[in-house]
Amino acid sequence: MKAWMLDTPGQPLALRDEARPEPRRGTLLVRMEAVPLLSYTRQYVQGRLPYAYPPGPFSPGTNGIGRVIAAGEGVYGGYRPGQRVALSPYWVADEAVREPEQALIGLTAISPGSAAMLADFPHGTLREAAEFPASTVFSLDGLDAVPSAQLAALGKLVVPFGGLRRGRLAAGETVIVNGAAGAFGSAAVLGALALGASRVVAVGRRAAALESIAARAGKRVTTLALSGDAARDIAAIRAASDGGADLAFDMVGHATDPDATLACLRGLRRNGRMVLMGSMECELPVSYREMLLNNWELIGHFMYSGADYRTLIALAASGQLTLDAVEVERYPLGQLETAIDAAAAAEGLRCIVVGEAAGEA
Repeated sequence: MKAWMLDTPGQPLALRDEARPEPRRGTLLVRMEAVPLLSYTRQYVQGRLPYAYPPGPFSPGTNGIGRVIAAGEGVYGGYRPGQRVALSPYWVADEAVREPEQALIGLTAISPGSAAMLADFPHGTLREAAEFPASTVFSLDGLDAVPSAQLAALGKLVVPFGGLRRGRLAAGETVIVNGAAGAFGSAAVLGALALGASRVVAVGRRAAALESIAARAGKRVTTLALSGDAARDIAAIRAASDGGADLAFDMVGHATDPDATLACLRGLRRNGRMVLMGSMECELPVSYREMLLNNWELIGHFMYSGADYRTLIALAASGQLTLDAVEVERYPLGQLETAIDAAAAAEGLRCIVVGEAAGEA
């Protein structure tokens, strides 16, 4: 089979012929059809990120859509050959300990002891067939009419979806999404709508990008471009959310100041919650007294659970989540380098996908 291989971070990717693996115990072998690319794939390949890389040579690639080839021994979930599934990179060891090890397959080790997990499963999804632990493979039954390339957008949506569920978003609530023009922030807008938010206030610094997202997401979305003036921004957020939001979801990328996050926190009504899932590069100076008097809840959250992914898939199958709002740009597997450049330039509700099915018109 063909596989994109990275010998060492900083070296070029190479498309090679590799032996197709046999599924080991507890795993599934999946023929890949569509693999979404992260916007920072180029930096990752170049070794410019502070990640704990899998041992090389390995195939990068995190999420993906494919069809089951075979199941290994000890897989009891009723998976069948030809069944379409979604692969998730987020792997939490199935062990009865307080804090099981966790890793992102095809990307990085996370917890202190998770390097061994990536030694066992170094390869991600940028290959014609991928072997993943069965606990990271999700059935897509009920979505037969949706092309695999469009379903690849689930990998973009599930990350903020996990945070919205952790924030206990309830139908009818008002949600602030900070960083809404970004890849995951824009997906949070769609996720909040699917969960029944009555209003989503999409906050960011680029008015045109926010308006483009609102045009695709629908009439329950209000956009707000930040001015940089703290008092003015807080007042604008509270006005846009009819006096204050129930939940704020923060997905800012590599922020070097906390002003936007603090403005959204102060845009909450009393008893509001805020979920932090971004990548801020500075301290967040939160007032103890202000938190206390407003009964605010501040929640840090990483990734998503299996239950979150299954719920997301169910919402897509029912039509409550509109995957068509995501603009998918497709490339064959052999055109990965071009696709990586496209992913770096993609903004908002765009998703760059490579693979067998991705090359179809």
